[in-house]
Amino acid sequence: MKGGEERMRNRKGQSILEYVIVLTVIVAAIALAAGTLIRPSLNKAMNDVGATINTATGKLPK
Repeated sequence: MKGGEERMRNRKGQSILEYVIVLTVIVAAIALAAGTLIRPSLNKAMNDVGATINTATGKLPK
């Protein structure tokens, strides 16, 4: 019977590993999608900040 217990333990470990792998793939996909969707907005915000700084420095007395 010890062989049966060991096989059950191995199957349980295998199931947990499969869930971890699937969860990792899902999280990675979400992270890549979020990066792809957020990047254009972030670039626009940074460009706007840069333009505002350039405008403000142009108004400083020399």
